[in-house]
Amino acid sequence: MSETETRSEAQSEKSDTGTVIFDDSLDITLVAGYFEKFSQLLNEQKTIILNGADIERVDGAGLQLLAAFFKSAEFLQITIQWQGVSDTLRHGAEISGLAGVLALD
Repeated sequence: MSETETRSEAQSEKSDTGTVIFDDSLDITLVAGYFEKFSQLLNEQKTIILNGADIERVDGAGLQLLAAFFKSAEFLQITIQWQGVSDTLRHGAEISGLAGVLALD
C-alpha cells in the first residue's frame, strides 16, 4: 500500500470516514492485504471512500473481494462511496456482471 494511502488513512482516523486508495493493480497477489484493510474499516463502522482511479490491472479475485466487501458493508449498513474509478476497473466490473454490486452502474 502506498505512501499516499498511509497519509489518507492518518487523516481519516480523525473523521467519520475511512479511505482506501488503490495502487495500479487489484489482483490475487494483493487480495489478502486489502481483505485485512477492508475488515478493519468494516469493524470501525465508518463511511468508506474508495479511490480506484489508478487501477490499471484487475482480476477476478480482486473483483470478488470488492463484491464481498460491498455486500458486507450493505449488511452492516455502512456507506461506501467511490472517489475515483478507472476505465479498467469499470470495464472489469461490467464484463463480470458486478457493476451493480459495486455501485458502478
